Amino acid sequence: MNPIVLSTLGANYRKACRILAIIWEGATTANDTAVLSDPVTGSLIWPVRTSATATYLGISFGQRGFEAPNGFVLSQISAGSVCVYLDKG
Repeated sequence: MNPIVLSTLGANYRKACRILAIIWEGATTANDTAVLSDPVTGSLIWPVRTSATATYLGISFGQRGFEAPNGFVLSQISAGSVCVYLDKG
């Protein structure tokens, strides 16, 4: 399964989906941030901040996943790319 890769501010996926996992990768420094949010409501889906340099962060929502009825948008990113893995079922 290939992820949706977001690397620029405002990059988005605007179809209803179920998110299974998110990984933030790349060359980060302390206090870098990445925020994934709902493009319609602005609700936070995954806000994250690094605590050290070269951090690799992620979250798994398990088999049930996280419902994103409006898709998602990368509303903040300091460095790197955010990879979003969707349920294809």
